[in-house]
Amino acid sequence: MTPEHPFSQSDTQTCVAVNGGVGGKDHYIDATGAWWLPSNNTQASSALRTRCPTLFEQRSMPPAYTGYFASQALGPAPWLRFEGWLMRGAIREDDFKDGAYDDPNLTPDLNAWTNEFRSVHHFYEPITNTTGIGAGAGLLAGATRSTTWALGINDNANWTNDQSPGLTNNHFSYIDARRLFWLALTYKEAAVPATNLTALRQSNFRDNLWATMLKSIGHVIHILQDGASPQHVRGEGHSFLCNGSFLEDIPEAPIATRNFENFANFRVTYEFDRLLAEAGVNAKYTFASLCEDEKWRSMFRTVNAAGQEIPPADTVRWTTSSYPIPSFSVQRKFFTTRTEDTAINSRRGLMDYTNRGFYTEGKFSFGFQSPPVLLNDPSFEAGEFADQFIPGLGTLKVKALYWQVPDAAAPSFVDPGLRNGKAPIASYEYWQFYEQNNLVPEQGHLSLPNYVATQDLLAPRAIAYSTGLINFFFRGKLEIEPITQNIFAVLNQGVAHTMVDGYPIKTAGGGIFGFEKIRLKVRNLTDPII
Repeated sequence: MTPEHPFSQSDTQTCVAVNGGVGGKDHYIDATGAWWLPSNNTQASSALRTRCPTLFEQRSMPPAYTGYFASQALGPAPWLRFEGWLMRGAIREDDFKDGAYDDPNLTPDLNAWTNEFRSVHHFYEPITNTTGIGAGAGLLAGATRSTTWALGINDNANWTNDQSPGLTNNHFSYIDARRLFWLALTYKEAAVPATNLTALRQSNFRDNLWATMLKSIGHVIHILQDGASPQHVRGEGHSFLCNGSFLEDIPEAPIATRNFENFANFRVTYEFDRLLAEAGVNAKYTFASLCEDEKWRSMFRTVNAAGQEIPPADTVRWTTSSYPIPSFSVQRKFFTTRTEDTAINSRRGLMDYTNRGFYTEGKFSFGFQSPPVLLNDPSFEAGEFADQFIPGLGTLKVKALYWQVPDAAAPSFVDPGLRNGKAPIASYEYWQFYEQNNLVPEQGHLSLPNYVATQDLLAPRAIAYSTGLINFFFRGKLEIEPITQNIFAVLNQGVAHTMVDGYPIKTAGGGIFGFEKIRLKVRNLTDPII
């Protein structure tokens, strides 16, 4: 096992999707029901499918992981490293139905069980403890709360049981990751002869379990990070599919509501495209639906008075932030602490912070208690905050409403670039406040500078909360010591054996020649979480 390709099994194997069997090297597991305890305790279960990594995920990873250019530091197949499997899960959590992709020649491997729009299950509004998207039509009518979908728990309004069985159509939930972790450590076929072939098969399958466990964590992290998008926690749809045949399932969202996430994607991929160009690679990332990607690109490109293109605000502060990594006693609390903290401003989950702190274009403040409903609320501080060059008009001043976004998880943390501790969360026009005392919500709007400020608050928290959840998942620590006699095991070296394919095999009766039992002392040293 190497960090460059930790789960590689054999250079002679290729990954082939298989139902109820082993699919070759680099595959991952997609299983349903009680697959982890099949009747014969082998991986050849009717509830199990093996699936393969594809170029679909690889092309969406950061430049050094795509394979477009060699990276000596990351090894020959960086898209299959530990972090590559995490990224794969995060990318594939947005899988569409088969047939809904812009390019039918470049799609992910098909879901072995259901034709599912995973993204309809990515909404959660913590105030009402619902998806927030209403009854909807088509698939939206059956949308699951994103917290339920991610964690694999039953749809329990009081969150009293984090250990209940996973959901039928999501086989990459937090609970699935836990089971995969256990199986990767302990999996062993029952009632099979101990030979070099069976040992190799079981070792290979454990590698596949490790890969799938990491991929499952990536799926969960995707949904947690969606909690740093105001639209996902305020019930605002923002989808667009170039293939119109599925629009009855997911209605097309207005252009205004597709701005926020497309702009965030643009900021990241702008830098990625620059790195590819420096390496001489003739390829570009898409940051919106393929059929309209260039339209968004032209809209987000800005120029100065001399006609020179101005790069978007960089994303360095997202990854260099000193925002403290949160720690919670239950995985659900990384998403929301609504059952422990009844006051909205006291809630410490990532979705709580986003829900109460920011507006969305389509649901500016309708029905929400926070931020303020009225734009002349005294908690706002108004003022100019950005210059924007508009061809034909010149440089205009953008005026903003500054507001202090409550952060109960790290109340003493000071975000850079604020004004008296407040962030510009909305814009308004000069004449809106003139002799008006009761401004209605829709008179405010969100400009690209608002998006920059909002994303610069949310992205560092998304990264920190994701790190905290990963730390929580792998928090266990065991201490292993020899027994008093300082002997772990005893082996009779006099038993006749020979080497077969690199494995010591007993001459009489077959079976692996080696330690069959060990004695040791084990102590749980896992730090308590407060």
